[in-house]
Amino acid sequence: MEQGVKAGFAQGLALLLPATSAVMGILLLVPVAPQMMQAFADVPGVAFLVPVLLTLPGLCIALFSPVAGLLGDRLGRKRLLIGSMLVYGLAGMAPMLLSDIYQILASRVLVGICEALIMTLSTTLIGDLFTGKARERWLSSQTAVASVSALLFLALGGLLGRQGWQAPFLIYGLAWPMALAVLVLVREPARVERQVPGWSGLPGRHVLLTSVTTILAAILFYTIQINVSTVLPDFGVTDPARIGLFSALASIGTPLGSLMFWTVARRDIRLLLGLEFALMAAAFLAMAHAPDASWFIAAAFIGQVAAGLLLPTLLTWAMSALTFDVRGRGMGIWQSSFAIGQFLSALVVPALAAATGATIDAFPIIAAGSLLVGLLALLLLFRARWSPA
Repeated sequence: MEQGVKAGFAQGLALLLPATSAVMGILLLVPVAPQMMQAFADVPGVAFLVPVLLTLPGLCIALFSPVAGLLGDRLGRKRLLIGSMLVYGLAGMAPMLLSDIYQILASRVLVGICEALIMTLSTTLIGDLFTGKARERWLSSQTAVASVSALLFLALGGLLGRQGWQAPFLIYGLAWPMALAVLVLVREPARVERQVPGWSGLPGRHVLLTSVTTILAAILFYTIQINVSTVLPDFGVTDPARIGLFSALASIGTPLGSLMFWTVARRDIRLLLGLEFALMAAAFLAMAHAPDASWFIAAAFIGQVAAGLLLPTLLTWAMSALTFDVRGRGMGIWQSSFAIGQFLSALVVPALAAATGATIDAFPIIAAGSLLVGLLALLLLFRARWSPA
């Protein structure tokens, strides 16, 4: 049973900003990773520990998001969201006072658990408080805001890094005014009369299908994000400043695609998925056969536009069959699936690159996989249209 709660722009914005936490958790520290290597050079295995320190929050999102959703369904969303944001800010800034890398690793685990709660509960609350076109627009805006904030946090991390490797951790304190905004502006939705125990109330087939598709989409999304900078040297682009500029230009496609979703959100989900995966496949093929760096970045930009369209499509689809009493669990599983796809992308692409000889040579195989998923979505669409009622 849905509970009506009046919500407008202020409430949507208050729930939109926490979506930057997952981006902040990784990208803010990327510019100072070399400095951390130097600072802890005397620690055995530091070359392994620093990358783990950066990626630990993402792993925690994959592991703890379903639990975060379950807690949100049982205990309420707002209080948990505010509490997790307050702890997130504290744990995020803790390394400013820590000098032991293992203590910093422990703080990063706590950051990741809080991120799982923040991402799951803020998305669930958007689903609770908005319906129809308003819900679709706020969900697509999450992707846009996260993409733009990625560029901002990379720049901030680099600027603050000039003051030392600990300085960027100060930015985690932004979570506290965000928590205040949620406290003041967002109302807790009325509890439903019936609470479904465990996971029994979830639409199992729907959750499985959306989760598998989300994992595949996340692999494609992060393949472009992560590998643009590593492939550019193959085109003769070796200057770090030019690599950063080209990567930023390609990344602009993601928020643009998310905003474009506003105009197509009412279309059949299967049609959207089919076209979006096909566009992603075309982008990978174009990148694989690009004659120079400019064409490569143009193709990567198209791939990012496709990703910007694809992610809110998947999120809207995943939420569409979730009732209020299980929405937190469903969104937790979706967040976990997306994080698993991020993790798998770091395994799939190097494996394909090793088999084909180079990262860019793996792109046609990735394109074929994306095209296959898109064709399956379109096949389901035509089958539904031609099947008897």
